[in-house]
Amino acid sequence: MRIKRIRAELFLWFKEVFVLKNIWLLLPGLVAIILVYGVHHFKLYPWITSRDFNESFAPWLVLLIFTLLLTKALMSRDPLMMFLAVLALVFLIRELNSTTFSLFGGEYLFKSKKLVDCLLVGMGLWAFGWHEKIFTSLNRSKMLKIVIAGVAWTYLLSQLIARRAFRGVLPEERLLHIPLEETVETSAHIFFFACAVSCFFLISRRKPTQIQTVSPEMESAGDTLSSETYKQ
Repeated sequence: MRIKRIRAELFLWFKEVFVLKNIWLLLPGLVAIILVYGVHHFKLYPWITSRDFNESFAPWLVLLIFTLLLTKALMSRDPLMMFLAVLALVFLIRELNSTTFSLFGGEYLFKSKKLVDCLLVGMGLWAFGWHEKIFTSLNRSKMLKIVIAGVAWTYLLSQLIARRAFRGVLPEERLLHIPLEETVETSAHIFFFACAVSCFFLISRRKPTQIQTVSPEMESAGDTLSSETYKQ
């Protein structure tokens, strides 16, 4: 029953997000790719797409995202904001991988890759357990669902580039895959930051009075959707 409901909610999300008018969701990743090729071709400001610049900039940006979402979560007690805040914390831990910290007169190299893998598995289990609360929060705003899908896509694109999925597809991919990966990932962070700012200022503290959810018929048949009204 739980898996059927999750599948139905994801199907509803897919129908709302993947329409032609939402093609702008591809822009952050696309602009980042164009930027890398533009910098490479015109030899202008190569530091913008360098690993050193992006890796030094990203932790501070992700820390800001985490701060915004954590503050919003504490203010609103919203399950989705709590989940996104913890997700931002996981991203921050990932960004700090291979960072050397000076503590008590000594230097310590922080390795977080295995920790992040475990945390992401935990996030998946958490999302499964909290799926009703998370989808209830998500369904209050169609635009929020669209933006979160865009953020997820941009992060996915950066990981596909990191795993050389576009080898032989993108021009000079072998030479530029590191700048492409770093720049697209930074664009995903910027997109996530815009999402966090929107959540902070635009998402109401009050619970939604009406949300779109999945009907019992769709849970069993998988092909019908309805709306239910919830009182505060």
